[in-house]
Amino acid sequence: MKTLLAVFFTISSLFCLPSYAEISTLSQAINESGRLRMLSQRMAKAYLLKAMDIQPEKAEQQYQSSLSKFEQNLVDLKSFNDSITENSALNASLSAIQSEWQHYREALTQPVSKDTASTILNLSDRTLLACEDFVALLEKTAQRQSARWVNLSGRQRMLSQRIAKLYSAISLSGDAITYTAELDRAINEFEVALNQLLNSPDNTHFVKHKLHKVETQWNFSKQGFKLLSSGASTPLVISMTTETILKQMNDITALYEEIDQNKKRVAAI
Repeated sequence: MKTLLAVFFTISSLFCLPSYAEISTLSQAINESGRLRMLSQRMAKAYLLKAMDIQPEKAEQQYQSSLSKFEQNLVDLKSFNDSITENSALNASLSAIQSEWQHYREALTQPVSKDTASTILNLSDRTLLACEDFVALLEKTAQRQSARWVNLSGRQRMLSQRIAKLYSAISLSGDAITYTAELDRAINEFEVALNQLLNSPDNTHFVKHKLHKVETQWNFSKQGFKLLSSGASTPLVISMTTETILKQMNDITALYEEIDQNKKRVAAI
């Protein structure tokens, strides 16, 4: 069983973080800036799993690959932003991400301990909010309904990791009072957005198929959330199920990115 889990986590650390590629379109920029949101939560989740000594080597792999991808995306987004029409709001928003990231990165490099977990959680939230603002500005710049699906599906990746992070925070600290409201909010936001995506008029048959797979996995995950409310905690199981959801939503976001680019090409004809 331990060998199987090790293989699972090794594969998981690879499939959700695609190879580096230059950002050349607005659709891709929405996808990759949205990925920053997910990575901000993923690093905090990995930190908490290490603090609980749950698959620490695999959690470290997730952390290192997430950190590398976050920093590469910042470089690529800066290059993309410099290549398009001057937009002071986008420049300011990207600078805000870089500023928050400096503080967050410094905290993440400190020795892992239960005592520093609250600081990590706070800084991960601050970084997340800065990333959210940037993605919203890019979606607004696109001025296409199809761009919204790229943003919304990409945000589901973040919520999968945020849910795992908050669940782990409760498991580590035993402080359900502080984190349960945020966990419940993240769960509700995921469910609402999933229903919106399922009803998107831009869905292809394949996108619908992928979304229904997410729906099935999501319904399974909710059973684990119920266990937490009864006093039982299974952070490893939740981490694994949310990894599966992350993989699926990553694929779906790429599909919506392709749909949005096609919409733009058709509109330009």
